[in-house]
Amino acid sequence: MKHQFFYTPLIVVFMYFSPLLANESKKDFSLIISGGISLGAYEAGYNWGLIKYLNQQKKKPNRASIQLHSIAGASAGAINTMMSAIAWCRNPNASQNDNLIENNLFYNMWTAVDFEDLFIDKAFGVLDKHNKTSLFSRQKLETLSLEMFNSLEQPYYDPECRVPFGFAVTRVQPKISKIQNIEISNKLFHIPLVFSVNAEGKAKILDNYSLTRDNIINLSHDGFPSYERIKKALFASSAFPIAFEQVELEYFHHKQFEKALFQDGGVFDNVPLDFAIRLSKGKAKNYIFMDPKHLRRTLVAKEYKKQEQQVSPLNSAINLIADIFSASESSILYNTLAKEFKDSEKKIQISSRYFPITGKFLEHFGAFLDEGFRTYDYYVGVYDAIVESTKYQCPNNNDTTCVQNTRIQSYELLSKGSDKAKYILNLLHAEEFGFPLDKQSYPIQKDLLAIFEAIKTLHYQDMEEFYTLIKRLNKFKYQAKSPFLKHTLKHPKAWYRQPLSSVMHRIVSLEKKNSQNLTKTLSSMTAYGAGTFYRTKSGYTYNPVSAPLDYDKLWVKYFPYEVAFSKNIMALGYEHYYYFNEDKFLMPKAIELKPSGSFQLSNREGKSDFLRLDLNLNYELFEDTLSLGFGPSLYQDLSSSANFKRQLGMNAYLDFLNVFRLTYAKRGQGKEDYLYVGINDIPSFLYWIGD
Repeated sequence: MKHQFFYTPLIVVFMYFSPLLANESKKDFSLIISGGISLGAYEAGYNWGLIKYLNQQKKKPNRASIQLHSIAGASAGAINTMMSAIAWCRNPNASQNDNLIENNLFYNMWTAVDFEDLFIDKAFGVLDKHNKTSLFSRQKLETLSLEMFNSLEQPYYDPECRVPFGFAVTRVQPKISKIQNIEISNKLFHIPLVFSVNAEGKAKILDNYSLTRDNIINLSHDGFPSYERIKKALFASSAFPIAFEQVELEYFHHKQFEKALFQDGGVFDNVPLDFAIRLSKGKAKNYIFMDPKHLRRTLVAKEYKKQEQQVSPLNSAINLIADIFSASESSILYNTLAKEFKDSEKKIQISSRYFPITGKFLEHFGAFLDEGFRTYDYYVGVYDAIVESTKYQCPNNNDTTCVQNTRIQSYELLSKGSDKAKYILNLLHAEEFGFPLDKQSYPIQKDLLAIFEAIKTLHYQDMEEFYTLIKRLNKFKYQAKSPFLKHTLKHPKAWYRQPLSSVMHRIVSLEKKNSQNLTKTLSSMTAYGAGTFYRTKSGYTYNPVSAPLDYDKLWVKYFPYEVAFSKNIMALGYEHYYYFNEDKFLMPKAIELKPSGSFQLSNREGKSDFLRLDLNLNYELFEDTLSLGFGPSLYQDLSSSANFKRQLGMNAYLDFLNVFRLTYAKRGQGKEDYLYVGINDIPSFLYWIGD
């Protein structure tokens, strides 16, 4: 896409920086972690690997001291920011059983959440009754976050370790400040905290009152914020607009108590570099920008038409809004770089990625499709941390002996205890550099290998490549765990039906709770009209309603599927479909069996009510939009008169959006024919307009 809405910082390409921290007796740095929704799984692997490696190095004899002066993050990066502070202060000599590659805070937080855990839908057991404003629920994330806070009570940390960290947040309603009689509105705020360890090796998170800028807010009046307030701040920073609920924070601004709603900090400051500099109080000279979108390989750009084309007013407006947010975010980063890094001793090092990751698909929601996707992205992050560990050990990256020894040392530390990890890390290294990190053989991990083979040559991660990914996953027999991905693998071109159904259901539910009558009606009718795009088309279906029926509303299935009118006749019909999975030329989409009853609206001599049973082949002329059906019909009059008999006939119809149907029916030898105008999916209509 042209724009990564809300999440596209200005990526400044630095021509060359000497290896970070090399040739210094004191190695100091700050860490900046950008947002990116499910890209957080990749970030989690990278951050865990980098911090565990540096944590092991910082106290080794005859080594220069390593100091982390600050960590700042936004959105998904905010969650990884807090876990990075926890990981940095962890004592390397503490029990490692809960800090292995497949058992640590980062891994446990990011691999456990599927789409099914996010959608507020009875079908998935996610109700979230208190949520009245967003599509997704954070209930699972809140449960997982308890592990973070519980870990603070364990004596796992280096006494006297202290790390400033914080999050960027966006105020929903701007804060109005007056400077020399000029009113300024501001939405971007920063929440500074300190991770501190006592003499017993237990941790505490404190407010950081050393920053006094106007956009700083604190979570307590006494410097000791509750875990609940910290958790809310964390989720406020990662509250992606519309997807996740806005969070009400109670805080102190210039020592005055305030309360307001906040959302995703990445809206305006997805790369909070300036905040990281302020947190470090200028002590850090080196900055690591954790950016999952930055590549260390050159890709051949796709060929696009150079000629600019006119776009519709709606598209122009959407592009303009995206440009405004992108420019606002980029200007903050640009101003910080120009002010702090031009003609300065400060250096910045951007993380780099070699392999494609699943989190880049579906506007950065892709990794939520399946646990295997997030696990793969996590391992790719760990792998990149291994490759880039040489930046912190080798003064000269052309020193092949140092580079290789450092990577092997990092690999042995990070893959300890997991043959699964060793398999995939060696596979990745062999693909990039031509040889594995060790020469042992490990059990083949079929699912990880399937993802690796399916995605390794996909770089742009657009919809075209998403279909390619699904096709390849089927080819390599990937075993999906998530029902969403199972459905996607079975129906690649209809992958969107299940999530779209849940999204529409949620939108209408929210409108009914929060909106006026007109808006409620419009949302319900929109959901009904769009039903064809998320209607299930697989196997046998009775009355194929598009509404995502709750168990307490299954009764609507018993209403007729179609109401149709011909001259002086009303018909009520029920439909049975058997959908074919094959999608080949001249192959019908489905077989339709449709019993219906036609009733006279007024008595006419010689006419009777009658039943009609159609057996049709259904073809989609334009997928989900226009279909054609035809086949034989059997007529049976509902009169005892000897003049009314059972007869054969035929019918043909055109169906638009699975809502409007025009049917021509012919009875017997052409003595009677009918032209019906019908409305389909009546059960869904009743569902959507119901309370």
